[in-house]
Amino acid sequence: MLTTFYFLIIAHLIGDFILQGPLAVRKRGFNKYMLAHGGIMAVSFFIPLISYPAGKVIIGTLIVLISHLIIDAFIVEVKRLLKVDPPKYLFYVFLGIDQILHISILYFVFSRIIS
Repeated sequence: MLTTFYFLIIAHLIGDFILQGPLAVRKRGFNKYMLAHGGIMAVSFFIPLISYPAGKVIIGTLIVLISHLIIDAFIVEVKRLLKVDPPKYLFYVFLGIDQILHISILYFVFSRIIS
């Protein structure tokens, strides 16, 4: 069980940093780039859980998708309003908060819904 959660974290980091690519700079609100990113994140959550019960995985994937979109849209808008870009210190604070929220949701969904 713990190994699967580690795979979820690795899949999340790959989806959020490596697979996101040029989508990162184009995400503003709920545009097509943000939705594409949400789809990437849903797939990266779904794949490590392929052997788990389908109904639970689908519900968990929807929760991860929706929460990821909400968190990212909120963080992007706050950074835009505050004019926070790298290499400013506050940019990395927001990045850390973003990742803590995403991984906390992953933990909650995996431990309470999937398992």
